[in-house]
Amino acid sequence: MRSALFARWSLPLRAAAVCLLAATACWTIGRAADSQGANDEAPVDLPAADDAEAEECEISPAAARTAAALAAIDKALAQPPVAYPLPRPSTMAVRDFEKILFRFLLQRRYIELGWKRDKGVRDTGPFINNTYYGTHPAVRVFYSPGVIEWLENGRVGAIPDGEMIIKEQYPEPAARHEGKSEEELRATLKSWTVMVKDAAGSHDGWFWSEAPATGETIDNHQSYGEAWSGFGLYCIRCHAATQSPGVTNPADRANEFTFSALRNIEGYPGEPLLFRVDDSWREFEEPAGLCEHDARAAERNKPAAEAARDAASLIPADVPAIDDVAKIPPLTYDSVTNRADSPCEMYTSNQCFSCHGGLSSPLGVSAFAPKTKPANYGTPGVNVSPYGEWRWTPMGLAGRDPVFYAQLESEGALFRRQFGEEKGAELHGLLQDACLRCHGAMGRHQFHVDHAGEGLLFSVAAAMEITAPGAPLGTGAAKYGALAREGIGCMVCHRMQPVPREPGDERSQLAHFLETSITGRYQLGPPGEIYGPYKDDDIAAYAMHHGLGIKPKHDPYIQSSQMCGTCHTVVLPVVDNPFAGEHLADEIQTTMLANQPVEEFQGFHHHIEQATYLEWLNSEYNNEGAYADRPTGRSCQDCHMGAGLDEGDLADDAQSPDFGPADTLTRIAAIQDTTYPDAENLAPHKDLNVKVRKNHRRHHFAGVNVFLLEMFRQFDRVLGVRKTDYMTGSEADLDAAIARMVRTARRDTAKVSIATTPAGPQTLEAAVTVENLTGHRFPSGVGFRRAWLEVVLVETQLDGSERIVWGSGRTDGRGAIVGRDGRPLNCEAMSHNRAAEGQTCQPHYELIERENQVQIYETLLHNGDGVFTTSFVRGHTCVKDNRLLPRGWRADGGESGLYGPYLGATQPQGEADHDPDFLAGNGVDTTRYRIPLPEGVPRNRLAVRATLYYQSMPPYFLQNLFTTAPHGEATQRLKALVYHLQLEGTPIEGWKLKIGEATGLVE
Repeated sequence: MRSALFARWSLPLRAAAVCLLAATACWTIGRAADSQGANDEAPVDLPAADDAEAEECEISPAAARTAAALAAIDKALAQPPVAYPLPRPSTMAVRDFEKILFRFLLQRRYIELGWKRDKGVRDTGPFINNTYYGTHPAVRVFYSPGVIEWLENGRVGAIPDGEMIIKEQYPEPAARHEGKSEEELRATLKSWTVMVKDAAGSHDGWFWSEAPATGETIDNHQSYGEAWSGFGLYCIRCHAATQSPGVTNPADRANEFTFSALRNIEGYPGEPLLFRVDDSWREFEEPAGLCEHDARAAERNKPAAEAARDAASLIPADVPAIDDVAKIPPLTYDSVTNRADSPCEMYTSNQCFSCHGGLSSPLGVSAFAPKTKPANYGTPGVNVSPYGEWRWTPMGLAGRDPVFYAQLESEGALFRRQFGEEKGAELHGLLQDACLRCHGAMGRHQFHVDHAGEGLLFSVAAAMEITAPGAPLGTGAAKYGALAREGIGCMVCHRMQPVPREPGDERSQLAHFLETSITGRYQLGPPGEIYGPYKDDDIAAYAMHHGLGIKPKHDPYIQSSQMCGTCHTVVLPVVDNPFAGEHLADEIQTTMLANQPVEEFQGFHHHIEQATYLEWLNSEYNNEGAYADRPTGRSCQDCHMGAGLDEGDLADDAQSPDFGPADTLTRIAAIQDTTYPDAENLAPHKDLNVKVRKNHRRHHFAGVNVFLLEMFRQFDRVLGVRKTDYMTGSEADLDAAIARMVRTARRDTAKVSIATTPAGPQTLEAAVTVENLTGHRFPSGVGFRRAWLEVVLVETQLDGSERIVWGSGRTDGRGAIVGRDGRPLNCEAMSHNRAAEGQTCQPHYELIERENQVQIYETLLHNGDGVFTTSFVRGHTCVKDNRLLPRGWRADGGESGLYGPYLGATQPQGEADHDPDFLAGNGVDTTRYRIPLPEGVPRNRLAVRATLYYQSMPPYFLQNLFTTAPHGEATQRLKALVYHLQLEGTPIEGWKLKIGEATGLVE
């Protein structure tokens, strides 16, 4: 029988394969080449094609590759029949199960086994004006015996493990296929989508897969494309809309995920659902076997081209080649579901983005503003979905941040240098665990949940773990690595809760928070809950509750700035300043020690390493506590999670009926809701009615760290990210994030103005004023960020070119501040390894008269030896902090409730503490420049230009990292990224980001 079956369809298969493979070669071969290039490993189940041999045979390389793919089909047909039932996919690697599953499909074993099937090819939605609105192409579904038994028993209970539902997918609409024989149908088969029941693999209990009719190259996780097989895939966004009879709890494991109904199946009464199908399809030839998902894959899996490299002669000899550095594991490894055999409190973002990513046509548009029509997959546009924007923020990239890992590596080198190998390694391990509370938040949290009471620490090495060969994805130690690389993942903020107060606790609410919850010591709600800003009766909670087993709920804490303060207030030990018994009487140290849970760190003085939340509290934007009703109040979310679109978002004449010039009007969850074509066995419509919302809070977390994003843009392969958005096909999301940061820098960060007056016959005085527009210091966050003023006197020459006559704050090509001779100033060479007396810094200035004087807004620290340091745990003394204060700052903190060291962390240090206009509380600083004018040059050809620049990682800071742990893996990686980064034509050309500028005339 099997031989006869093969004889009936193998010839049509081979005939169809020629046209099918021509359409799918760009995907199948592309993935193979991608995998091979990344891993130097021959693609599985796909013979290599020799381009030279193809040329010799006078056929194109593409045709040769088509022939190679045909060989893969022949290979499947020649192999023994795949035994049924298949092994459980939850027990093995995805690629290993794919080998078995795809051979099972190519052999069409389900037909040979006599599985029941649909009455014919049917539609899953309307076909109108040559556009198909189905959730799948035209389909014919086959059902394993256990699924049929479940349907016959009224769809009650859970489908047993091992059962399968196989959907053959054909060119739409179904009307094309009326009267076709089996051979004719097989010749036009586009692909399969498959459900394999395995309750151990995830909450929904299904392994989902899509395979083209011509076979599949097994993904080895190095192509950076999103998986086409696995647990917790995007299929759930629709299938979570189903409901089983009698189920009252959507998360019940008996609430199944299939729309299957007996009315569709041969031998049972009833007819399938009908959808409107016009005759427009008759005007076009039947398309080749390339389903919508295949087209999406061709876009998604294109390897990202590396940016052009600097000329080798410009890169120092000790800088490694970009291909020689350690790569952060690709995000194809970052998948963690709620497995029955390994329950998790945290899941990776791929469990979220199928519903909370953007969606294009035909069943969108959702959280996506296309710039052209129709809005098909891959159409350029603005992705305003939560996932689409979070992905390209420092929060979404925190677990892959190359600067963070290099900094931690340098701290380890300093620990070992100071304390010896054993003690140094111990302290370094403690610091890694502390820092990963935020940078690897979900991985660290899950690790400590699973190992509670064992005294183990989470580490950088654990954050880099990947799934072992042959093991199920995201299991074992790889689970923690996958979660950690998510950085500040979705479930960190959306599960966070305030730490409960004990009865009798008389501390203020702020004091309780500061002494229990900062430095990443957050509290999470119950594992089965997740929180958002909308009221419980205003959301459609069913699909998430069903699909993930998590119930979304309203909680106001997610709109609180205090939640942000958990990671944006950091207290760390000063390890080169141990206590000598005096701290018991030191109120400042006692206060900070109350927030130090690490016993080994309690023997050191402490300092507030980051104070962004505290700075906001001491500003006119504070809207907590006594300032709750303040008219000027704005929360962190108000500024950093803006609503609506702006002109920059809508550049290039972006238009969409769903988006206005300033408003967003969209659903924030893309599920199979009440706007979709009808389907069998849906939950009640009221549970699927996802509201259209105006100006929902965007997840772009506005900031200005363009330097970090530019590294990810140019070196996506090294840092392990995918630049093409999975749900929309957009390749512009990272570019849009960079452009948005530049707009934030130029529009929302600081304002520069200038006023010029004569100060003598040949002297000009220019008063340059900088106004801080942020709700905290600028710069804020980690202490090595800086901003500075470049003030130049320029002469416009007769040919129209400019000549710089005088300049303060000029830089070289790598961003080092230089003097008149073009050499870096002494302040650019601060290092751990220099004697204290050999180091100088630029003080805060009220008056600048020389070109080697520069107004730099920064904070500088000395370690215990009085040497400048960029270590996070050696900040013994702050010798300078003149970062611009926010509007509304007060020396006494006003009614903010700040006290002790927390108030002190908001105060300027050094000369700025004596500058009256700096301390005025209006967020403004004015620096006067006395500039000599050149003789013989008409005044109308002279002008003074003042520009405020910013660096998130100044050259002296990078040099400290490169020399502290020069041979470290993370240091070598960062060094290669910095030196190979192509700056020309980017917003950070010259290793500086322009914030604002102004020009004054010379009268």
